[in-house]
Amino acid sequence: MKILAIETSNEVCGAALFDDDRIISEKNVLFPKYSSSEIFNLINKVYKKGRIDCVAVDIGPGSFTGIRIGVSLARAYGQFLKIPVIGISGLDCFVYKYNSEHLKNRKICYPIIDALREEVYTAEYSGLERKGEYKIIKIEELKEKLNKNCVVIGNSAICSKFNLGKICIKTQLSASLVGRTARMEIGKGLIKSYKDIYPLYIRKSFAEEKIEHRK
Repeated sequence: MKILAIETSNEVCGAALFDDDRIISEKNVLFPKYSSSEIFNLINKVYKKGRIDCVAVDIGPGSFTGIRIGVSLARAYGQFLKIPVIGISGLDCFVYKYNSEHLKNRKICYPIIDALREEVYTAEYSGLERKGEYKIIKIEELKEKLNKNCVVIGNSAICSKFNLGKICIKTQLSASLVGRTARMEIGKGLIKSYKDIYPLYIRKSFAEEKIEHRK
């Protein structure tokens, strides 16, 4: 199965092409702002021609604009090429990577993505199983939940920002990580039509909040 994987939800913008478990080509760029604008160029670099069987995309949480671009693009490919699309949360990607690298050291995992306002997007996982809903939580509230059987997973910027020290496993989102996590989900039969893929927005955008405040 050939999979085109797309990452635009946060500071990394990337595209990767898989043939089953093998990465044929991958390109990622790191720009703190406006990185998602590069996605069309990156896809053109990794996907020249030929059939693809599925599109995988990071649906969030993260940048509203980045998520919207990635999901819209994945849906367009799905509709135009008449192929399925699978939506993957970046939080699931973090947990997949941690567990694949620490097979004998399973802990309660809290992947985190910066939600600003001293808050993070997260969820609780036992192994690869999510134990509750995706949510926003104050970082201090999350710290109170942590003990020696817990691990936090996030990029180096957020680990440093919140002074999480050794308890924070530093990792980075990428297109290949989206693709590998998607492969796991496809193995479970969790593959959908483009019509069923939507952004994972956990909070309203700043613009929406301002409009509500004016009412």
